[in-house]
Amino acid sequence: MSTIYTGVTGKVTIGGEVAYISNWSVESTREIVEVPELGKKFKQKVAGQANWTASADGTVCFGSDGISGHKNLFDAMNDGTRVKCEFFLLDPAKAKGMAAVKFDGLALIESLSVDLSAEDKGNISISVSGCGSLGFPGKTI
Repeated sequence: MSTIYTGVTGKVTIGGEVAYISNWSVESTREIVEVPELGKKFKQKVAGQANWTASADGTVCFGSDGISGHKNLFDAMNDGTRVKCEFFLLDPAKAKGMAAVKFDGLALIESLSVDLSAEDKGNISISVSGCGSLGFPGKTI
């Protein structure tokens, strides 16, 4: 039986949760290297290096002191600190003994914006670029 996944949760962590993610996107890419040969009609192609990026939107967690989550994210971006990213396809609390179904990896923050209006929660948008492998359900590449 197949499982149909729906959005559940994601988080960005720097020593603790700092953002609650309401929607996210993860993209895994691989360079394709073309190898032209004299006298051949078609180019050969070989797989090059892999990379991944992610973006997310959600609610900023300002922490019990009112600012630590916000400050940690901006510090990580400005200092070039790698952050641990986890994007869940299956809510771990409802997994009933199953392994976590998620994408995860270490990344650098490329961009970060926070907006707040009088009638809304604090919203955050974040884009990250992977540093190393991307873990995904059933395999790490």
